[in-house]
Amino acid sequence: MDDGSQMIWLILVLLLLAAMLFALMETAFASVSRVRVKTDAEKGDERAQRALFVTENFDRAITTLLICTNIVHLAAASIVTVYVTRRWGVSAVTVSTLVTTLVVFFFGEMLPKSIARKYSVRISYATAGFMCALMTVLRPASSALAWIANMAGKASGGSEEESPVTENDLYDIIEDMTEEGTIDEEQGELISSALQFGDVTVESILTSRVDMAAIDIDMSQEEILAYIKEQNHSRLPVYEGTIDNIIGILHIRRYIRAYIRHGKALDIRPLLYKPVFVHQSTKIDDLLTNMSRNKINMVVVTDNYGGTLGIVTDEDILEELVGEIWDEDDRAVRNVVPMTDGSYSVNPEEHVLDVLDELGVKYSEEQKEELGRKLMSELAYESFSEIPVSGDSFRYMGMEISVLLMRHNRIMRLKVRRLDEAEAAAGSSGGSNGRLSGGSAGRSAGGSNGRSAGRSAGGSAGRSTEASEKGGAS
Repeated sequence: MDDGSQMIWLILVLLLLAAMLFALMETAFASVSRVRVKTDAEKGDERAQRALFVTENFDRAITTLLICTNIVHLAAASIVTVYVTRRWGVSAVTVSTLVTTLVVFFFGEMLPKSIARKYSVRISYATAGFMCALMTVLRPASSALAWIANMAGKASGGSEEESPVTENDLYDIIEDMTEEGTIDEEQGELISSALQFGDVTVESILTSRVDMAAIDIDMSQEEILAYIKEQNHSRLPVYEGTIDNIIGILHIRRYIRAYIRHGKALDIRPLLYKPVFVHQSTKIDDLLTNMSRNKINMVVVTDNYGGTLGIVTDEDILEELVGEIWDEDDRAVRNVVPMTDGSYSVNPEEHVLDVLDELGVKYSEEQKEELGRKLMSELAYESFSEIPVSGDSFRYMGMEISVLLMRHNRIMRLKVRRLDEAEAAAGSSGGSNGRLSGGSAGRSAGGSNGRSAGRSAGGSAGRSTEASEKGGAS
């Protein structure tokens, strides 16, 4: 091999190394955690500061790297073509092009990019200085290309720039990180709950009026004192005439101190705090801010007609974000309990998606979107044409759901059984959901008269099947 050939091969090797370097830099800066880089930069790390500059101007950086990469690839292809043509003739160009493409693809793209994803922080810090220099030298060219791209975008009718990451993308990222073990299951649920926190209304977390512990203003002091002894709450709503007319909130400690001083002659009206009313559609993030600012612990939730729908405490809102906050007086209630016959006893205030996850029932994204935060009781009432009685059942998504216990027209417990293939096929002819009792009564048992028992925003499969049975007041 003559000296000219040696020089050509040396140039090709250098071009291949340059392609590897540009591929490393491109993937490293695209993969590196900007939070990690920003944290190190704030600590005074000069390499991190340069890397932060690159990530903050990533569009310019990627344009610069594309320019360099294309120059290297075109130069390598041209040199190989000229050399092979002179040495072996035009007939060898096809083979040389194929070999060059494979070598550049493997050593100049795939291999360095796989390495850069694994060591993104080290590589981005090590090459940040060189990257900044390239961005400075090639700024005119990158600016010109960026201008052409913007003009092309406007000419094609493009308007606002789309967000690179949507809310659904965030949920997918959290799910992937949980499955890969990057974050544990509890952290994943907490992040998901925080994302959904702003969409939750007080209607889905309230303690309904039928579960409320409240005091009638006309009760005698002996009756009030006896009633307070039966409760485990620090404050109770007080109504006059009907529960729809709540006139104040009574703090128990304040009442006890006043009762000790005045005895049976005590008038509790001066002891009451003014109640705060919110509509059922109020978002809990707005409500929490308002309650915190005004030092309110309990609000009364009203329906569209001004009647009392239930109450919400600050603890209820926090539990929606972090899960159940257990008190020493709370009693554990299993939401999904296996039975000896292979079926399950289900709390009607459990979310439908959580029950499906617990039983291993598959569902589509469309079904997940449709069900949302629907409760089992809500689904049951919608599936009957009239108020059900114990033993009534319907079929839904390969399950037979029966009313196990009713009390005052309210479903207290449901029985859920997975159907085998023959039963599911036989029931599918009855309708889209295979219901034994079709129709819709237009009722909403979960929003107005129910309470989410195991608050976890989103219905993840890892959700705990236990919840606390709490009373109607704080």
